Amino acid sequence: MESIIVGLLGIVLLLVPSSLFFLLYIVFYIHGRRYKPLKTSLDWHGKISIIIPIRKEPLELLDDALKHLSSWKNTRFEVIIVSDDPPENLPGIYGIVEKWRGKGLDIVFIWRSEPRGFRTGALNTGLYAANGDYLYVMDVDSRVNESFIRKASSLIHSGRAVAVVARWTGKNWDSRIAEAVSASMKFIVDSLYKGRSALKLPVFPVGTGTVYDRRFLRDILKGWDEDRIQDDMEIGSRIMCLGGKILFIDDEPVYVEVPRRFKSLRIQQERWSYGATDVAIARFRHIIRSKQPWYAKLEAFNFLFQYLPAMLGLIGFITILLSVLYEGVDVFGVYWWIGAPWIVLSGLYSYFYILSLREIGFNAWKSLVNLGRSAAITVSLTPTISAAIFRALLRRRFVYKRTPKGVHEGLFSGYRFPWELVTGLFVLFSSLWMIFSGYTYTGLWGLTYSAGYIYSCIRWFDDIIHG
Repeated sequence: MESIIVGLLGIVLLLVPSSLFFLLYIVFYIHGRRYKPLKTSLDWHGKISIIIPIRKEPLELLDDALKHLSSWKNTRFEVIIVSDDPPENLPGIYGIVEKWRGKGLDIVFIWRSEPRGFRTGALNTGLYAANGDYLYVMDVDSRVNESFIRKASSLIHSGRAVAVVARWTGKNWDSRIAEAVSASMKFIVDSLYKGRSALKLPVFPVGTGTVYDRRFLRDILKGWDEDRIQDDMEIGSRIMCLGGKILFIDDEPVYVEVPRRFKSLRIQQERWSYGATDVAIARFRHIIRSKQPWYAKLEAFNFLFQYLPAMLGLIGFITILLSVLYEGVDVFGVYWWIGAPWIVLSGLYSYFYILSLREIGFNAWKSLVNLGRSAAITVSLTPTISAAIFRALLRRRFVYKRTPKGVHEGLFSGYRFPWELVTGLFVLFSSLWMIFSGYTYTGLWGLTYSAGYIYSCIRWFDDIIHG
């Protein structure tokens, strides 16, 4: 009886969270297809402040960002560059600022000799220096159309929202990693943003794709919480708490440069998984006490704990292995009926994923290849994600790490312990042992679980052994 309980716990941890994940995305995607575009206007009211936080960014990206803004001809705006760079980087930055200031851009440059609060601290510095009626946070590698700024500002001016979000869109598809991330984000936005909007659920801001009411941000919210590293989820939780509206415009993309290498993606996902969990804990009271209906609060927590299924899956596999070792139970042979809904839901998830990517010209095979690649990447990042979540749950501080961009993506900082390789080999050999020991069904499932690790370790071996 004890073996049955332990095995059941393991299979529940392994399959139930991911089944719920599939189910929610399916429901959201179906409703997202009923999304009705917002009625917006290009009428312009006031002035917008654009904050660009930088720290050790490639100068060519900053130069290109200012070139992009210089093409805006019908919007009154100011650019506030907040730099946390070391002193030796300042001459190059000054040169680019003066270049575009000389071409007519209204630019304020602020250097913080002590980067308190990292990105959120830089955003607060820009917020309190801003003179605009609206605020837009722009990364050096992101691009948004002038029309989005005008539409979003018009919605805020009319009182319909305090923040407006653009459609997150991958700017580059130039590597296997970048293509998988950009493709998966197409489906994620179709589900989580279009679906939520269609269901009248609140959406969270996007870090580099949201226009805010500047006065609401400064006077009501008092800026960003500098103890949190996930600025968009943190500010979104507090907006929801006060009953503020955050609207989503589907036909206005914000183009974001996505990681090209596994190493860069690992750094990004470590920060995001820690940050989302940290916000869920720190803003628990705000969400619970918010003016949102109970199901919206529940869904908000689901969004913030979106990385949890990966960690629970690994814990579930280890629990199942212990059941096999000490109790001699072929867990999947006994509880196959729990795996059946998972298979059905994963099939439906794949079907809707294909439908989503068909809209951008992907055929079924190319969509499935990218879905499989994305799944393999997610599985192989489980050790990193799990460590970050545990760190957040234990309330331990996290040192902010910038996602490498441009020329910095190709640089290695030395060797690291290859957690992905070690974990993958552990799962692989454990699964093979189970098969040869007669625990066939559990072993075969373990082999499918190990495939993501093995694929990633073969494909991106250099990035796994280097920091």
